[in-house]
Amino acid sequence: MLAKTALLVVSNPSQIGKILVNIHEKVKTTLYIQLLSALSGPLTFQPNVFTSSPMYSSLISNIYYQAAKDCDSLDVRVLLSALKSKSLPKIRTLNTIDLVIFDRKYHDVEISRFVQGGIENIAADCPVLTFTSSEASGPLESAPTNNKVYEHTVLGGTFDRLHAAHKILLSEAVLRSSSKVTVGVTEENMLAGKTLWELTEPLDMRIQGVKDFLSDICSELDINVVPITDPLGPTRDDPTMNLLIVSAETAKGGRYVNEVRKEKSLPLLDVFEVDLINEPNPNPTEEEKISSSTMRMRLLGTLLKPPVGNTLIPDKPYVIGLTGGIASGKSGISQRLKELGAEVIDCDKVAHDVYKPGRPCHKQIVEVFGGTVIAANGEIDRPALGAIVFKSAVGASIAQVRRQNDPKIRNGYCACARTTLNWGAVSHTQRSQSCLIIIIISLYFKLLQRRRRTGNLHNKV
Repeated sequence: MLAKTALLVVSNPSQIGKILVNIHEKVKTTLYIQLLSALSGPLTFQPNVFTSSPMYSSLISNIYYQAAKDCDSLDVRVLLSALKSKSLPKIRTLNTIDLVIFDRKYHDVEISRFVQGGIENIAADCPVLTFTSSEASGPLESAPTNNKVYEHTVLGGTFDRLHAAHKILLSEAVLRSSSKVTVGVTEENMLAGKTLWELTEPLDMRIQGVKDFLSDICSELDINVVPITDPLGPTRDDPTMNLLIVSAETAKGGRYVNEVRKEKSLPLLDVFEVDLINEPNPNPTEEEKISSSTMRMRLLGTLLKPPVGNTLIPDKPYVIGLTGGIASGKSGISQRLKELGAEVIDCDKVAHDVYKPGRPCHKQIVEVFGGTVIAANGEIDRPALGAIVFKSAVGASIAQVRRQNDPKIRNGYCACARTTLNWGAVSHTQRSQSCLIIIIISLYFKLLQRRRRTGNLHNKV
């Protein structure tokens, strides 16, 4: 049976890729990694040649890259407390350790002493495995040139679905801080331009994910995770901050932060830039770097959460709402599903039908907006109507038309649905044989965009 959470004790970091490739066969959810060279314990280990925690920077980055390459389904966390404190009494983790894995053979007495006395949160009768590598220890990763440690480090980002690149950034902030780490997590109003922003995790979930990760890898530091509504966040007015962690993509933002701080007579921040890491298994349509955008793209076609049954809704037909912006593929997808037997209801077409000549909505629109919205064929000139509607000065007129016409449009949707399903005319068993109904709702997407622009994504659409 797979262990839910495991601890991998690494004495030979240069060969960790050969260990990780087999880990997924033993571990289901979380893999903690403890560098043995950072501990002062009973086991024989490689002497620690690093004199400060930032010197581990390249080594930690390589471990996370190997994890993304060889066991990307696991939540891998490299523990840093022992690198920060040379007198760490025990290894502490948020999750209970169900399995301990070593990368070399030790005497049973050494293993027993380590497992029983060196790990705080461990399951009773926790099993132990050994994955050995035939190759000798290789040289450690070269240390970065800037090994300075600061009292208070800061960084910001979306931090959607924590991945290897996020963990490298956060680990860098921990390695370079002696006291406090502040992380700004972007609110919904800053998601504009993100690929598939609709699939971004809620803000509170992203904040909690960052808190849990940082508290897990180094609980000794003061962790401060806050929402931000602009690129500056708390760097705008906090005089205690010393170091700003950025990626190659956000380096320009770091310069902007210091420009603002200079104008406000605040101490300038040192800026440390972390290299981007390439996606180890990219598809042609994905970004070259490891990113949340790629992860969201891979979610397409998957269930984000288990469907919840509703006894008030019949099993058949299965109704799907299809929405998206211009040229997003709604027509192509609906046509393909229609060819496979699905029924399609296009809400735009239904809405347009209710204000054709002779219909009640047609008369009301002309009464409110005048004859300039009538085309030569007597139908409503939609471009002309749109030009009027999008002027703020006619807000009251728009509200009047909506109050009068929304019920008629809703009735049009219901009538179309009843026709599609043959409701009312036949018994339940004789209704449409189609198992799938596709309803195209372009307006829903437009309303979501409006909510995003105003930062109000919490109200019901």
